[in-house]
Amino acid sequence: MATVVIVGRKNVGKSTIFNRLTGMKMSIVHREPGVTRDRVYSEVQWCGRSFGLIDTGGFFPDEEWPLARSIQRQIETALSEADLIYFVVDGRTGMKPADKEINEELRKTNKRVFVLVNKIDNSKIQHNVAEFYELGYADVFTVSAEAGIGFGDVLDATLKILPVSKKPKEPSLIRLLILGRPNSGKSTLLNAILKEERAIVDAKPGTTRDLVNARIRYNGKSVEVIDTAGIRKHSRIKNPIEFYSVMRAIKMIDRTDITILIFDTTKGIVSQDQRLASLVLSKAKGLILAPNKIDMIEKSKCHRIKPATMQSMRFLEFVPIIPISAKFRTNVEELIQKILDIYQESGKIVSKRALDDMSTTLRHPPNGEIIRLRQIGQRPPVFRATLTSTVKESYIKYLRNMIRHYFGFAGIPILIKTNTTRRHRKRP
Repeated sequence: MATVVIVGRKNVGKSTIFNRLTGMKMSIVHREPGVTRDRVYSEVQWCGRSFGLIDTGGFFPDEEWPLARSIQRQIETALSEADLIYFVVDGRTGMKPADKEINEELRKTNKRVFVLVNKIDNSKIQHNVAEFYELGYADVFTVSAEAGIGFGDVLDATLKILPVSKKPKEPSLIRLLILGRPNSGKSTLLNAILKEERAIVDAKPGTTRDLVNARIRYNGKSVEVIDTAGIRKHSRIKNPIEFYSVMRAIKMIDRTDITILIFDTTKGIVSQDQRLASLVLSKAKGLILAPNKIDMIEKSKCHRIKPATMQSMRFLEFVPIIPISAKFRTNVEELIQKILDIYQESGKIVSKRALDDMSTTLRHPPNGEIIRLRQIGQRPPVFRATLTSTVKESYIKYLRNMIRHYFGFAGIPILIKTNTTRRHRKRP
């Protein structure tokens, strides 16, 4: 698929444009400069065609900042993938020295560039547009990301330049979310899975802010891996940017199939980890627990990790636990394979005959009978139990455990709906 990259200095509206064109709020938008740090991928649909779009962090020409060089590498990687570049500038402030420095870097790529003069939402600042022709590009567009003005012309021109390619049939895509507290190793795990520096990793917590996503092929399966911001207790969130990051990460649970809950095994499980696990299960998503940083645990004590994890997460007895070291890729291959296994389990259909055979072994609820058990849904697996009386949650839990005992569904919540009816006696 053809790819367009958005670049520009800080706070010119790159992420607002990205969200506008993709129709998704994957990039965080805030007045504070330098919010976007990693490169963020999505897809644009226009006039029956599609192309990839990459949002990048703001260029930091000659700026001393611990993460500046890492962000610069992310931008360079994105530019190497680009078929077309959207160079975003600020029409309100006019040309800045940093715009000219960025332009010098873009010239070196020898790639087609569209200049998007953003924030032109009234006629009073139209005169600022003329100076941007000094950058030397024929394609200069006036847009307003906030108001949604001017993007039809940009997209029409984009389709004329990008190569037309037949979109291959999309294989079933497994969407994987990496979730955890700050500094638990989420971005390191993303990079370990991809075998490249896809997300910026820093010792300081809170480095990841946007949703960072990428796709891989593993054993013939397509997996989209999504990294998220670290999630702390609401009472500890003071920064509005962190608040938006956390809310976006939580909303993303609904759009994924499986979640890896990662935590620092040197610090153990805390109540926030338990809350996150409960949140994932409440949305009926697949789950894997990944105690991280086992390279920092004495080898003689590593055997205690799984039992200690299960002791703290007793309500997750059906969830796989895979201790890892994301830094050294220890057990990462096993983790990826388990993801594929869980996805396969979530799509499993149990036959009526198998359920009827299992039903003969079930104990009946107090003051009633179980007449029938049928599977009525998958991903997640949903069963309907037809009973002659209402039952308590303890009996539902019993049915759920029996289904797991006979048919598996490891790592996947099982949903059971009940239907109460009177048994009809056969007429003589």
